[in-house]
Amino acid sequence: MKSLLHLKSTSSTNQDAFQLALAGKAEHGFGVIADSQREGRGRLGRAWSSPVNSGLYCSIILRPDLPLSQFPQITLTAGLALCQMVESLDIPDFGVKWPNDLYCLGKKCGGILVESSPLAADSENLFVVVGTGLNVNTDVADFPDALVRSATSLFLETGKRWQVHTLYEKYRTLLLQNMKIHEEIGFSAILEEWRKRDVLFGREMQWVTRDKKLIVGKGLGPDAEGRLLAEDSAGHIHEILSGDVSLVVTEE
Repeated sequence: MKSLLHLKSTSSTNQDAFQLALAGKAEHGFGVIADSQREGRGRLGRAWSSPVNSGLYCSIILRPDLPLSQFPQITLTAGLALCQMVESLDIPDFGVKWPNDLYCLGKKCGGILVESSPLAADSENLFVVVGTGLNVNTDVADFPDALVRSATSLFLETGKRWQVHTLYEKYRTLLLQNMKIHEEIGFSAILEEWRKRDVLFGREMQWVTRDKKLIVGKGLGPDAEGRLLAEDSAGHIHEILSGDVSLVVTEE
């Protein structure tokens, strides 16, 4: 595939793709995939465990025909594509957790990290890099001790080994299809499908505000712009723009 750079090992596929996009050397849909990452990253600066030959570690460059204000919505567009890819394998019980995670029965299986071009970049070279990590053939022994109880993989859920490059091609196709829908029909069409897979909707969840206050509320799903809404016990509606959201422990 001419639109793919395959690396045995790298620090981060997002770093590689970002530099290629910044230099104008990669077109819309170009991907970087690695058998392992030494410094894989998730949101909020977290590390993403990337055992050798066990997961899908890739970054896909998009050059969206969208206003900059809609670039943050691409995280949900990509998350939907990842979930749809897993669903196409006839694997049940997968859903998306706002804003960027793939979950199965309360355990994390994959995540999305979207990074945008510098705001000062030439308008002809605006882009986003959609970094994706998916636990594919990861066994329990491959996870760090801290993740054994909270993470899962396609292998652990099905007992079947999967071809990572085949999954990448399915995922890339769905991502580009979803981006076309986002651009031509609108984010509302993406959101309609995303909401059907929302693992937080109607459940007790918690998050920490910018002033370090812990809030507990019921998930109401994302609004029309992709911001998460939640209702606390007093009936107040909270708008969550960013940060870490989790299910309340008693419901997991």
